Amino acid sequence: MRVATSALHWAARGVGALRFSDLGVWGRALGWVVGSALGVRRSHVVASMRAAGIPEPEAAASAMYDALGTSAIELLWLAARDRDLAAIAHIDGPSTRAIDEAKRGGRGLVFAASHTGNWDLAACAIASHVPLMVITKHLSMRGIDAFWQGTRARYGITLVGAAGALARARAHLAAGGAVAMMIDQVPDAAHHSVRAPFLGGEAHVDRAPFALAAACRVPLLVAAARRTEHGQALRVLTALTPPAAAATRWAHGAALEATAALDAFVRAHPSEWLWMHRRWRRPSDSRAVRRPERP
Repeated sequence: MRVATSALHWAARGVGALRFSDLGVWGRALGWVVGSALGVRRSHVVASMRAAGIPEPEAAASAMYDALGTSAIELLWLAARDRDLAAIAHIDGPSTRAIDEAKRGGRGLVFAASHTGNWDLAACAIASHVPLMVITKHLSMRGIDAFWQGTRARYGITLVGAAGALARARAHLAAGGAVAMMIDQVPDAAHHSVRAPFLGGEAHVDRAPFALAAACRVPLLVAAARRTEHGQALRVLTALTPPAAAATRWAHGAALEATAALDAFVRAHPSEWLWMHRRWRRPSDSRAVRRPERP
């Protein structure tokens, strides 16, 4: 673990000397190595894109690996020293107003986040607007995980694992903070999920962020990010507010609506989502869901 962490810090020092505008060249090179030279999960990515009806899936897959490589290089650049994110991470006007409106109640808000764009950079940008807690899973490679989590924490993000997450999230919301939870990865248990159409197949969607928003009576904002020539653009896709009653029914419908909004975003920007996910995999305690079918 110490060796891996040390190696990443040395890499960060080298990348940190570059200008932000030059990172894309190195990111595309890294993406080519991972996606073309090594072909890491490339067949899965292309097949998933084809099943979802994404035009020219081979080209779209290459663009996704380019974007993923660039995000990795950007993370090293962020880790090298404290950066001013204002010039490289932008929240558009309507999205800023949606966040401000959600904060106005004083009870906090929940972000239904996704693996779109450089989601780490986007989270750091949100943390500059509102105290942000991210419910996160740890990577199996401990050295890489320590480097990744440490970099995010430096930019004001509070990171919480699964154990005790609900109680800490409730307290954070009560203090007026924001809690971010991913909605585009397979949950651990089927009975905590909602089945929803997603990119040509049926996927299990974790109910936790929607149940948390309903239980605490706070707004839920579905957020996504994409890369532009100026950096990361963060966008609130839709804002959902739970009713005073019937919270369980609302959480189910909100999960479907949030997934539909993310589906539309990914179809519009297919290279910006992490198609390497085995998104249509079943939770360990469930029967199989319907996998995307190739046209």
